[in-house]
Amino acid sequence: MAKRKKIPAYSYDESLTMLGKLQQMAIDEGNISLALKAEELKCKIAAALADQNAMNDNEDLTKILVDFINDKQNHKNSADICATADEPEKI
Repeated sequence: MAKRKKIPAYSYDESLTMLGKLQQMAIDEGNISLALKAEELKCKIAAALADQNAMNDNEDLTKILVDFINDKQNHKNSADICATADEPEKI
């Protein structure tokens, strides 16, 4: 079985830049369908990036809320009632 050559992954910015160049080439050639396809792919990449950022923001918000609840409860001298997946509950 032949070995597959590994292709390095592009970052979001690199992908958007490359698609922008390809889109401009398609426009210059008068190929509107390829230009539209490049625009579609740029939108998908932008949506994936937005989803990733939203997920990271949600994780940060969860940690903030957990810390806040535990801080309020620690003033009552009792065990933490809330924990993130990264830290086990204290009983």
